[in-house]
This record gives sequence, structure tokens and C-alpha cells, in this order.
Amino acid sequence: MRGAVALLAVLGLGIVGCASTDDTSTRPIIRDANLVEQNYGAADALLTRTPWLKERNEPLLAATFVDINNLETSSGLGRVIGQQIGSRFAQQGFTVVEITMRNNIFVAEGAGEFALSRSVKEISQSHNAAAVIAGTYAVGRQSVFVNARLIRATDNQVLASYDYVLPLGPDAKALVAAQ
Repeated sequence: MRGAVALLAVLGLGIVGCASTDDTSTRPIIRDANLVEQNYGAADALLTRTPWLKERNEPLLAATFVDINNLETSSGLGRVIGQQIGSRFAQQGFTVVEITMRNNIFVAEGAGEFALSRSVKEISQSHNAAAVIAGTYAVGRQSVFVNARLIRATDNQVLASYDYVLPLGPDAKALVAAQ
């Protein structure tokens, strides 16, 4: 009798071991980062790389960050990143002129590099802007990869750049989905 009970116990464990589990219950929950803190950190990093910019006392343009897979589109996340980085520069004493993405393309792809569109060049000249705060983001499965740049509008030279990663938590997902 003991042998039969032991055999049933072993068979029962084998069946339980073969049962499938729901993948979602074992995946870790992705929590959002503090977007303000992350974007302010990006602005501070850009400023650290260009300390001479503050002495020039010229305005900066803050553009919407665009989806790297389609440079003609953005999302709520791209708008928030551009606005928060611009906001941090304003807090640091810069004059920041915001250019909000409408149907115009502010950043266009060209020869593997980024070239500012003619409309941004015209806006930067009319405001005597030293540089444009611009960037891209790429949405992965669990993260958003962000590239922030300060670009001199007159010749498209990248004055400073900073890369960082945001976790793709519920708030980030909602902002990416918001066109």
C-alpha cells in the first residue's frame, strides 16, 4: 500500500510540474520613473557639456522630441520630454522659446544625421537663438530610449548630447499612445 501511495505522489508531482503557468504572473511589474527628475537630469547633463552657452545669454528653442522610427510623428511623451527639458533650462536662467510640433517637421533625417528643417532655422534666426533643444525616442518592449541634443541651428552642429532610458511603465505607455 505504501508503494502505491508513493507512486501516486510521484505521478501527481510530475503532472503538476508539467502544468503551464500564466506568463504574466511571473513577469516583473515595470514601474514608471519620475519623468520630471529624469528629464531635468538630461537638461543638467546637456548644460554641463556646454557651460559657455550660459555666458552667451542667447535664447534657446525647445522642440518636441520625435519618434526615431518616424521622424514626422511624436506623442504625449515626446511633447512632455521637450517641454520639461526646456523648462529646466528656463529654471537655469535661459530664455527658452517653445516650438510646438504641428504638421511641420522640425527635425528631418538627412544622410544618417539629423538636420533641422528650414522652419526651425527661420524661427531660430528670428529669435536669435543659440541652439535648439531637440531629440528622439525609441520605444522598446520594456524601455524608452531617449537621445537629447543641443543643436546649433546655423550649421546643425551637435553641441551636446545625452542618452538615457525610461522604463515603459503604465504612465509612459499612456503618453506614448497619446498622439
